[in-house]
Amino acid sequence: MNINTKVNTMNKILVLILSSLFSLTACGGFLGSKTIADNTEAPNKDYDTVNGSIKVGHNANVGDLSTVNGSVKVASSSKVGSAETVNGSVVFEEDVSAKSAETVNGSIKLGANCNIEEDTETVNGSITANSRCNIGGNFQTVNGKLTAIDTEIHGNVEAVNGTILLLDGTIVHDDIIIKKNKGFFNKNKKKPVVVLGKNVVVKGDIEFGRDVKLYIHDSVDIDDDIENAEITRFSGDEKPY
Repeated sequence: MNINTKVNTMNKILVLILSSLFSLTACGGFLGSKTIADNTEAPNKDYDTVNGSIKVGHNANVGDLSTVNGSVKVASSSKVGSAETVNGSVVFEEDVSAKSAETVNGSIKLGANCNIEEDTETVNGSITANSRCNIGGNFQTVNGKLTAIDTEIHGNVEAVNGTILLLDGTIVHDDIIIKKNKGFFNKNKKKPVVVLGKNVVVKGDIEFGRDVKLYIHDSVDIDDDIENAEITRFSGDEKPY
C-alpha cells in the first residue's frame, strides 16, 4: 500500500468519524448496532454507527455501510454501496454486490460469486475471495494474507508483509506487487510467500521490492526471470508452500 493510499485511508477514517459525530449531534445518538431486514429496498439510504456492528439481511438493496468499532456483515444476494470499518471485519455471504470493501484492523471475507466494483483492502488483516468472485479494483493488504480462489481481479494484487495465494484459475489483469518494507519499527525479516496455483493467469507484471519465496504451478505461463524471487516449481495437487 503506497503513501497516497495510506493517506486516503486515514482521510476516510477521519471523514467517517466526523460524519458519525455530526450524526450523533443532529439525530440524538447512533452508538448501537444496526440490523437491516431481509428484502429492504433503500438504495439511497446509508447506514452508519460508531460503536456497533451493521448487519444486512438477504436480498436487500441499500447504500453505504460504515462503522468505527464493529463488523459489517451482508447476507446473500444483497447489494450495498461501500462497506467500511476501522476496527472490525467485513463479511459478505454469497452473491453479494458492493462498491468497495475496506477495513483498517480486521479481515475481509467474500463468499462465492461476490462482485466488488472497486477496491478490496485492509491494512492489518487478511482477505479471502472465494470461487467466482469479481474484484473491479485492487486487492491489497499491508500486514496479512491475500487468498483468491477462482477469482478475477482487475486491479493490482499488493502486499508488504505476509502471503499471497492465487489459486484455481484466478486471473489478475494488472500487477502482483510486494512492496519494500520501509517501516522504521517493522523489523520483520521473514520473506513473504507468493503462490501462483493451478491455471492462474497474470496479465500484468510481477514486481518484488524485497526478497520473496515464489511458488509457481507448472500450468502457469510465467517467465522465471523475476527479480528478488526464490522460485520453486510444483505440479499436480502438490502444496510445497
